[in-house]
Amino acid sequence: MNNFYLPLMSDNIDRGDINSLIEFLQQDPIPKLTNGPKVVEFENAWGQWLGTKYNLMLNSGASANELTMLALDYIYEDGEIIIPPLTWISDISSVLFTKFTPVFCDINLKNFSFDIETLKSLITPKTRAIFLTHVLGINGLTQELLNLCEEKNILLIEDVCESHGTTFKGKKVGSYGFASNFSFYFAHHMSTIEGGIICTNDNHFYQVCRALRSHGMTREMTDNDFKNKITKENPDLNKDFIFLRPSHNFRSTELNAVLGLSQLKKLDDNNSKRVSNFDYFIQNLDKNKYITDIEIE
Repeated sequence: MNNFYLPLMSDNIDRGDINSLIEFLQQDPIPKLTNGPKVVEFENAWGQWLGTKYNLMLNSGASANELTMLALDYIYEDGEIIIPPLTWISDISSVLFTKFTPVFCDINLKNFSFDIETLKSLITPKTRAIFLTHVLGINGLTQELLNLCEEKNILLIEDVCESHGTTFKGKKVGSYGFASNFSFYFAHHMSTIEGGIICTNDNHFYQVCRALRSHGMTREMTDNDFKNKITKENPDLNKDFIFLRPSHNFRSTELNAVLGLSQLKKLDDNNSKRVSNFDYFIQNLDKNKYITDIEIE
């Protein structure tokens, strides 16, 4: 037993996924490989699966975290973003890269999300958003948290990088907040090798994210009214090279999107297997040594 080894992930990408890539690359003429129509196809398929109107594929879940905060940094005043200490570092660094101030809120041990009473005590007039993490496939939402965000007019940002397909009240998490971030890293529920996506129902936020995904170029926007407004405000600049602000290249590729389209077809079935595995695991843990009283409905 001392030599027993269980890898984090070994077979998330299977032969069928590889065959879809081979088929795509064997086209004549050679298809476009940079960000193009397959990326758009995946974004639309993902939005249909999740239930969000605007979806933007990126090169990682960490990029989704950072781009979300950069877009909020462009749109809103400075202030505070409440974040949990139990999360991935990119949730924290994405706030540090902006003018916002991170405020840590401790978690509860039922769903590893915010301790709601502590959260209430941390909200101030400077609070702009609550950046929630759905940890290890477990839903972090409660109705009390949603009501609190609505009452206080505070944006809810959902990090769903570990919880693709998790639901709350019959609706997928990631479709509740102002915006949500997913990761398609190789060890997650589905993989594009590296990859991520931002999801929202807010068009203005989406348009800003589109520009900031590609160095800040306004020509990446699909809202012509928004784009033309920026062009008219900058008559001395070439309309194809107007930048909202300095940004990064967060774009994905057609190859990642082809993998994503193949993987998405299997996501729900794979999630069922994950649930069965988790149930078996949690039921066989020693309750005297480990936390097992977790809200997993």
